[in-house]
Amino acid sequence: MMKRFFAHGGLRMLKRAVLGSGSSGNAYYMSDGETSILLDQGFSLVELNRRLDRFGSSASELDAVFVTHLHPDHAKGVGILARSRDIPIHLHTKAIARNAREFAFLGIPQKQVVEVEVGEVIRLGAMRIFCFTTSHDSPGSVGWYIDHPEERVMLLTDLGKTTEEQKELAQRASILFLEANYDEKMLEEGPYPRILKHRIRSVEGHLSNDDALTFVQESGFAGNELYFVHLSSTNNDHRLLEGQAKGRVSTPFVVCEKNRWYGTIGAAQ
Repeated sequence: MMKRFFAHGGLRMLKRAVLGSGSSGNAYYMSDGETSILLDQGFSLVELNRRLDRFGSSASELDAVFVTHLHPDHAKGVGILARSRDIPIHLHTKAIARNAREFAFLGIPQKQVVEVEVGEVIRLGAMRIFCFTTSHDSPGSVGWYIDHPEERVMLLTDLGKTTEEQKELAQRASILFLEANYDEKMLEEGPYPRILKHRIRSVEGHLSNDDALTFVQESGFAGNELYFVHLSSTNNDHRLLEGQAKGRVSTPFVVCEKNRWYGTIGAAQ
């Protein structure tokens, strides 16, 4: 039976969790007890259920999936989930049209594929969900925004530059999941070949710690929760980012380490 979560006044509370963040797999869970969704699915079905179980849920309770882009760490588990549960899988139209081989490899049943355009609103229960473009080296890459009576959630990850539109959305959000992939000095002095360093720093790459902190400041984000996600295990360190953020961010924040999960309950698992 679907669980119901109630906030003060009887409105349904939006439960949320970072099930995984980083190159080994990404997934974000949202549920108000009536509707449960995933943003990205980069895990096996067994691993997804193991992580959802920490938050009192399972894949059998999911109602839909929304995919940011088709890189394997964000999408490799989407087809597995879709074939086990008949739920809609939402992707930007360009992600399907311009990544034909990668999309076909996922094996999502065609009847479950939902192509969406930027700004198109999907209504699921009390949630109003839409995507916005991001600059990444995967065609059709997007971020997602969830408008719910209790919270306004923004997922902004895997992008090399930010936009004024994204800053406006962040300013209105109450919860922000924001990429902080690398520390500039660690990347420069690290083991990656020069061509890969250039790709990471490019406008279709990833946000650095400084990029992320600047975005928070320039957007005027003043919500309830800020999660820094998608940290590189080679080119970043959660303790370093925590120290940098303390001097520049006034909002309560969590730095999400790789291979750990975080959520409404607060503690890392």
